[in-house]
Amino acid sequence: MIRLYRYLFMECAISTALVLFVLTFLIMLPKILNLVDLWVNKGVDIGVLGSMILWLSPQFVVSVVPMALLMGILLALGRLSQDSEIVILKASGMSLYQILFPIAILITLFTLLTIALNMTVVPNSFHRFSILRNALISSTTLALKPQTFNQTIPGLTIYIHEKSENGSVMSGLLIHDERKPDSIVTLTARKGQLQLHGKNDSILLLEEGSRHEKLPGGRYRHLRFAHYNLDLGVSLGLKEEQHKASPREMEISSLIDSILFDPPEESLKGMAELHRRLAYPVAGLILGVFSVALGLQQSHRTGRVYGFIVAVLTLLFHYMLLSFGDVAVTRELIPTAAGYWLPNLLMALVTLYVTIHTAKDGSFTAIIWLSQNIAALPQKFLRPRPTPGDF
Repeated sequence: MIRLYRYLFMECAISTALVLFVLTFLIMLPKILNLVDLWVNKGVDIGVLGSMILWLSPQFVVSVVPMALLMGILLALGRLSQDSEIVILKASGMSLYQILFPIAILITLFTLLTIALNMTVVPNSFHRFSILRNALISSTTLALKPQTFNQTIPGLTIYIHEKSENGSVMSGLLIHDERKPDSIVTLTARKGQLQLHGKNDSILLLEEGSRHEKLPGGRYRHLRFAHYNLDLGVSLGLKEEQHKASPREMEISSLIDSILFDPPEESLKGMAELHRRLAYPVAGLILGVFSVALGLQQSHRTGRVYGFIVAVLTLLFHYMLLSFGDVAVTRELIPTAAGYWLPNLLMALVTLYVTIHTAKDGSFTAIIWLSQNIAALPQKFLRPRPTPGDF
């Protein structure tokens, strides 16, 4: 029996690990391409970009684990079902609960790993990434290229004709500001200079120029100025000790202190973050157990797409519930615990029912019918239509 347990554990572990790697890479790919663009077009050091990718990885891994468990276990059990190995296991006297036991150990290990990452590594990685991002914005903002439309700051396009050697004084500026969609502004100036305003905020001091603003209702406003301060909305030269950590960046001790001692609004954000760090890994635990019952259902004549259709629908439904709960908690419509744990409780009850029903060799006729019809759709669309000459 131990050999069978080890076999089931390794089959599901290898499949889940492969799915986790592939999904993490696919989700991170757009971010990686954006960072590569900074390396190619902005001249950012490749070591800085590598560090940013490194600090991004834990956040994406944690978010992908529930999906990887669902898909990985489903793939492993689907292969065992197609090779009739599940039938042999059942014929040898193994029940669903015995098949579930080694897989449940794997699911628990992944869940505990996710919780540990959420409590320790992910906050620190998010904090480090924020520091690097602010520093990168600072360096790329100071490194505006002459005779180029620079779009380093989101919503802000800056064109300069010339600049001084240290990069702080510029001449011949054209700036298009779309950060406020209801008030799009275009600025021109003969001269501009980057300055720090206060401790952190940065401004662009413009001289001898004009301001053109498009107002709601098709109106237009034109202003000439001798001096004009444009807030860039970034912190140039921001140091780590000046960066105020958000609840998402706080370690568990700092998060608990925020919940206990901060004002009510900040305390509520800290409480929501704590529940979020626990609720999402538990969602992966529930989906993992659900995938076992779903995978064993594939041993019936349900078609190859049966498991994947149900898995995708279940995943979407569960995360929609968690998202609605998150929004409701943010707007203070429901208590924090209810917003994050009621969706998990509902899915846990559904998983319990599906598991018991599957253990009794029951099937779900409506879902099987839906899966078979969806699987037949390509054949219906690709089937050649009869022409009048065929009659």
